[in-house]
Amino acid sequence: MDELSIEQRAAKLLEGDDVDKDDLRFFLSRLLQIQEDQGRDASRAVLRGAGLGALFIILTHSKLLEVELLGMKVHDISPLRLIIPVAMMLMVLRAVTVLRLSTFYRRIFQEVAGRHLPSWQASGLIPLLSPWRGPMSTHASPIRLDANEHPGVDRLHQAMRMVDAWAGTAALAGFQIYIFVILFKDPRISTITAAASLGISVTLILFVAAYLWFARLGRHPSVPAGGGGV
Repeated sequence: MDELSIEQRAAKLLEGDDVDKDDLRFFLSRLLQIQEDQGRDASRAVLRGAGLGALFIILTHSKLLEVELLGMKVHDISPLRLIIPVAMMLMVLRAVTVLRLSTFYRRIFQEVAGRHLPSWQASGLIPLLSPWRGPMSTHASPIRLDANEHPGVDRLHQAMRMVDAWAGTAALAGFQIYIFVILFKDPRISTITAAASLGISVTLILFVAAYLWFARLGRHPSVPAGGGGV
């Protein structure tokens, strides 16, 4: 059982038609609650990353040169900026993993509803039951219920999602370049330590890319939704 993939475990869950109605409702409600929490988690990761960027600018351009840390006075806090780009990439990794999990939970919700509550799936209103408290570009579903009101609504929504995603990516890449230009030019920071921070940040970027790549390769076909309801 431990060797089964997540998709195979989901298929096991959907086997048979003898599902208790109360158990099913509890399971679906937990899936929705988890997804709402994941949206908030993605928002927090983005906000923390933005906060770290603001902190880097403050430490770079302010006249704050010393601080008391754990009872000891630190006379030069500029090296603390080396941690910020690494921490920002950790926030990106957190947001990406939350997105992948949320996508999976949403797919399981649709499969369970399609098998045991076919009228829910037929209604087309399932997106209403999946609240998302995260950025538009990290929404688990591109579906909009008003897309059929006018052909341009869905196209506009998709364009907004794409702009949001690319703008976030460009802003992150541009700010990381800005950070390391500042760090390498700062005489108070050694080239070796700046290069180490850069190396860790690049490693995390490659890890995020590899995570997304292998997640895409490992995607299995959705479990077919069968008939039968409760």
